[in-house]
Amino acid sequence: MWRTHFEQLYNSVNDNGFKALCYDRLENSTSNDSPYVITVHNVLECVSKQKTRKAVGLDGIAMETIINGGYKLTVHLSLLFNLLIQLRYLPNSFMQSVIVRFVKSKSGDLADVNNYRAIAICTSMSKVLECVIANEISPRSDNDIHQFGF
Repeated sequence: MWRTHFEQLYNSVNDNGFKALCYDRLENSTSNDSPYVITVHNVLECVSKQKTRKAVGLDGIAMETIINGGYKLTVHLSLLFNLLIQLRYLPNSFMQSVIVRFVKSKSGDLADVNNYRAIAICTSMSKVLECVIANEISPRSDNDIHQFGF
């Protein structure tokens, strides 16, 4: 029941060709077109924006570990992120998340699937990488029109 409900809900928006546009841009670009480099400063900035005391993703690494990991960790993360971008590859572990449902109104009908919302619990590493990429892409991209404020 939950799977069907959330599949319909979160796949209800027609992308109007934006997926094809994104793939076309990726296919027509080369690594020399955009020599973007993720700096240690980029990683530090995104780590400082992360929230603490949140659920841990499938990798078992709490965000507090990255926040308190120190400068050397951010250096290693920037090297890793640059390598992933250069190779245009993300390991499956970066893309895995757990969908958890939350009650919208506890006084509402708890048997009604519309009284629930879902959130994805992602890995801490992917949250930092997404932040770094979003900081670079958001000011000049039209691909996020379906993000609904998130």
